[in-house]
Amino acid sequence: MLRCPGCDSETPDLAYCVRCGTTLGSADTRAKRTARREFAAAPRERTWAPHVASTLFPQLSDADMTHFTILLALMMAVVVGLAIGGLYPLALTVATAVLPILMVLYLYSIDIYEREPVRVVAFTMLWGLIVGVGLGLWLHNVGVPFGPRGLNQLSHSDVLVRVVAVPLAGAALVTLGLVPLLRYKRFNDVLDGTTFGAASAITAVCTQTIVQPWSLLFAGFRPPGPTRTWVVQLVEIGVLVPLIWAGALGAVGAALWLRFRAPVRDRGALGLVGSPAFAMVGAAVVLVAAYVGWQELSLVAGLVWTAFVAAVAVIVLRMAIHVGLIEEADEIEIGPDVLCANCHRDTPLHTFCARCGVALKALPKARRARSDGGEQTGAGA
Repeated sequence: MLRCPGCDSETPDLAYCVRCGTTLGSADTRAKRTARREFAAAPRERTWAPHVASTLFPQLSDADMTHFTILLALMMAVVVGLAIGGLYPLALTVATAVLPILMVLYLYSIDIYEREPVRVVAFTMLWGLIVGVGLGLWLHNVGVPFGPRGLNQLSHSDVLVRVVAVPLAGAALVTLGLVPLLRYKRFNDVLDGTTFGAASAITAVCTQTIVQPWSLLFAGFRPPGPTRTWVVQLVEIGVLVPLIWAGALGAVGAALWLRFRAPVRDRGALGLVGSPAFAMVGAAVVLVAAYVGWQELSLVAGLVWTAFVAAVAVIVLRMAIHVGLIEEADEIEIGPDVLCANCHRDTPLHTFCARCGVALKALPKARRARSDGGEQTGAGA
């Protein structure tokens, strides 16, 4: 045993601290108390690096995360290919379906709903679907056009609806759907609230995007518009805008769980971001700012702005996930050796694998159950 320089607690003398995941080095390195900079769900990544796959799918092993990353890249390549080929309505449909489909597959594979799939899905993915349909019909019925950029091309009422009213209403409704889940004692981790918020937000914004231009889907395979504009806009609405919504409302979910479900000592772990009021105001500001820049700036400048806001949102979401994975590590006693489902080597049973550094809680529940020899609780159990 030795004292970890990151959390100042005793941990086995192996590659990583089993309590906080800090990389353990030489005696000189251990003497310097430094906070863990590696992302808890992916030790080879920094928390402040905007990696998409490990942020949206933090509870996957390295191999599964690679598969999801490849699948995401392939599906977006299909979207770009369809847009270049002029099949814009089909490309729009695929673009808005990519992340919701991957999120459903992810939630199913990790069994986050723990034997209550119907009730909890109704408050996350299904609730996001309902919110998205409502927002999309609102935009469609008031006649706000889907394509043109430039606030000067819209009336004042259209500007207020597109860049202010719809994002704020969407954020409020998604947050409202999270509140009933707070009473479930089994969903007591910050990671649960973060996942619920991000999944519901992605479903809502993608559904809104496909419902709003409903008439476009029946305008033929080649509606008017330059290919370059369509390709850029499809990348924005297929990946960047959903990431912004996931980061903003995932942070709101994290703040709610941190305030009402986490131990009192952990409530300051995210600073101001961990305050529900600040998180909600921050989410509103981020969403409105993203839509204003996206609508007002030129094609390339709007893409750069949206990518920047998406990167910030992803980093905030990673911070919440990181806190969720380590919030209760200090209270857990170090247990007997178990088989890590990520690196397939023996590690003392605790929060992090002492061999590869991955958070054991970040692995699917079914795999964790098989590792510690308990009853399998996965989707197939």
